[in-house]
Amino acid sequence: MKTMLRLFKELKGYYRYLIAALAGMFAITAAQLITPMVTRKLIQMIELSDPTLAENALKLGLFLLILYAVQAFGQFSKSYFAHYAAWDFIHHFRLRIYNHIQGLSMGFFHDKQTGQLLSRITADTTNLEPLIAHAGPDLIANCGLFFGSAVILFFINVKLALFTLVTIPFTLICVYIYSKKVRPIFKKSHEKMGELNAQVQDKLQGMKEIQIFNKQAEAFQNLNEVSFGHRESILDALKKGAICNPLILFTNHIGVVIIIAAGGFLAASGKISASDIVAFTLYVSYFYQPMQALGQIFEQIHTATTAADRSFEILDTPSAITNGNYTPKTPVQGEIQFKDVSFSYQKENPSVLQGLSVHLPAGKTLALVGPTGIGKTTFVNLLCRFYDVDTGEILLDGKNIKEYTLPSLHASMSLVLQDIFLFHGTIAENIAFGVPKASMEEIEKAAKIANAHEFIIETEKGYQTLVGERGMRLSGGQKQRISIARAVLRNSPILILDEATASVDTKTERLIQQSLDELSRGRTTILIAHRLSTVRKADIIAVMGENGIEEQGTHEELLKLGGKYATLVANS
Repeated sequence: MKTMLRLFKELKGYYRYLIAALAGMFAITAAQLITPMVTRKLIQMIELSDPTLAENALKLGLFLLILYAVQAFGQFSKSYFAHYAAWDFIHHFRLRIYNHIQGLSMGFFHDKQTGQLLSRITADTTNLEPLIAHAGPDLIANCGLFFGSAVILFFINVKLALFTLVTIPFTLICVYIYSKKVRPIFKKSHEKMGELNAQVQDKLQGMKEIQIFNKQAEAFQNLNEVSFGHRESILDALKKGAICNPLILFTNHIGVVIIIAAGGFLAASGKISASDIVAFTLYVSYFYQPMQALGQIFEQIHTATTAADRSFEILDTPSAITNGNYTPKTPVQGEIQFKDVSFSYQKENPSVLQGLSVHLPAGKTLALVGPTGIGKTTFVNLLCRFYDVDTGEILLDGKNIKEYTLPSLHASMSLVLQDIFLFHGTIAENIAFGVPKASMEEIEKAAKIANAHEFIIETEKGYQTLVGERGMRLSGGQKQRISIARAVLRNSPILILDEATASVDTKTERLIQQSLDELSRGRTTILIAHRLSTVRKADIIAVMGENGIEEQGTHEELLKLGGKYATLVANS
């Protein structure tokens, strides 16, 4: 009920459509409740040998035609407006969940599979449609039909109407048991579906590795186990539904049997007319119909509320990163200072960075060197506020980066990473990703600076060539140069280069290095590299170790020092 109430509040902007759907349902219900009275009236006229039977029968027929027309119009109103409200709500709700997810810190994604999140955004939101467009309206309509027919049944014959109530307690018990037993199973099946989506996505993304390591059989078996788990959970829920629904139907049929027997007894004793028995039988079907529908309605409600719970779980997840309120009126200069910064990805684990301090003047280049896993990429993650420091502070132009709005902070930075992510689209669209309104002239100029123009114009459609998912149609060096062109076009005052030439050949490295030298000129640059040949020109080289920054200075100064950096150079 708590989930239903929250979902009802979420639908506030759609009340007018739902009211229109309700109006249609009430029109249908009213027409349904009046229709048997027409039949009753006709039979009464026949019983009384009414001389105006022929004339009145025509009138009754025309009235019945009007009732059917009202039902048709009501059905249209109910179906269209309920579905419009459902799908428009789902559209905006889905976008709201995605927007919330993209505002969460990187820490949120540590233990989340992409397929699981995909299931929350797509499958779970889609499962809200039966509740909004079907179960909710049908529940209200059936309640109206139930109470309306009950009043009419007691109006026709009180004694016979009391017999219709005999089976109601048994029906309610079946519905209660169904609701208690089935909802947890549906929730489990949703979780299994999310796990299945995650597994399928992992397998498709890792298809190259699966094939080269001959793991097709293992991958198939793993997917089979997850899919079988989903199959078992959904079949378990459906089995219990398949038991409860026939039980409800059977108890209702017992009620009809009782009414037929009792009606015959009353008719034999002259206590009820034939017209009343016919009308009573028609209304009994309306009286029991809502009971028969309850099983399906509750199944839809359980499916939807389970999906809503999972969606609200995402929306209720707060971001570990809070947005500041400072937006610089002029472009930042790019002075960066880490002051006694400590950080760990998980609080129970040792700190990745401990007491780290470094000062980088605006327009200068800082190179971070050291063994893998020592915290160089973490340094960049903290500067970009993908995570927040545990202790200490990071200053940009003398102001704590927590005070900046996230859009203004990120606008001051461009990243060129080792693992380049290109979106499925054209080369031009990927270069202009950070500047969507860039002209083709600006895109081409950026590509030329990045030494990418030559290979681009040799592709099938030049700048309009599709790169494929994650840029799979391009080589590693080509993707790197497109990434550099993207950074050139954005023209941010701070440039971050994380192993930008680590996975390319020597010739491509020289081309990329030329591009990077051009790109970093006049910018504050942070350079992470294992190849020491790329850091020699840096204004500050910081050697990172388990105790933070253990050495820093220029290339020449660190060589004279004869410490760790000198050893690294000697062994390179």
